[in-house]
Amino acid sequence: MTPLRTLHRPPTHEEQEQLRTLFARLTARPKPAAGDVAQLSDLPRRLVPLARAHWQTLPVETRQYVVGLMAELAESTVELNFRRVFEIALDDPDPTVRAKAVGGLWEEDDPAVLDQLLALLDRETSQDVREALALALGRFSAQAALQELDEPRIERLHAALQSLARDDEPVAVRRRAIEALAYFSDRDPTVHDLIAAAYDAPEHLLRVSALFAMGRTLDRRWLPVLLAELTSDDPELRYEAARACGELGAPEAVDELLALVNDPDREVQGAAIDALGRIGGTIAVNTLRRLARSSDPVVRDAAEEALEQALFLVDPLQQPGP
Repeated sequence: MTPLRTLHRPPTHEEQEQLRTLFARLTARPKPAAGDVAQLSDLPRRLVPLARAHWQTLPVETRQYVVGLMAELAESTVELNFRRVFEIALDDPDPTVRAKAVGGLWEEDDPAVLDQLLALLDRETSQDVREALALALGRFSAQAALQELDEPRIERLHAALQSLARDDEPVAVRRRAIEALAYFSDRDPTVHDLIAAAYDAPEHLLRVSALFAMGRTLDRRWLPVLLAELTSDDPELRYEAARACGELGAPEAVDELLALVNDPDREVQGAAIDALGRIGGTIAVNTLRRLARSSDPVVRDAAEEALEQALFLVDPLQQPGP
């Protein structure tokens, strides 16, 4: 086992020089090379204070670019992890940097990250950052629904999202909070009232998020609304309704979803195919098999993936192992 004193040893002179040289390269160009940015991955804890000091020496445009590029690199290359640099950027004076840093932490499920996000929310005034926070907190709401967080954190998270869903918050913030609160519908009956109010609101974005939230609740009370929206003139509403019907596993939606497989909107088409895979059943499986032979590569790929899901629902024991 590594001695504790080794884990907490101060940075060596060589490490300090390497970090200084790296930040000098990052400073030299408004848009640093991806290879240089990638070197910020897996930043050792002992180097965080030094990296924090160097971070503030970068021009604001460079910090914005670097934090955005880190998020892109982490999404495309699973081996890269910029968590500690994103955490540094949470305290950046520039709201664009803070918002991108919050977005960069979207895959983190460590409760310590939740604590940081809630602490930032308490002092944050930027609408863009608050929207990013509401979106990021949705991941932890899913954990709360699975009882993967301790009760004090669940209560703090719930209270924070309820605050973000208030009418005095901008629509962009409220909608994300309502989406995240959908996971709390079993323990908080007022969530259904929030969703219903959002669906009846004049703001289009609130209606879109209401349909998204309906699917997250896994509550069939919303099925009549979702079935009606499958034939909406608005492609965003059709998309969210199709996605939500898939979340509910609603066989009642199969006929409408079959029609949406040929929707002129590509995203609606994809959502309908995915929903058929989640719902399963003979009709869905036969349709997906036909679509899996399509000459359209987008349709074919989506159908193949959905077909795997549909067949898994029939008999998971028949599926190949990892």
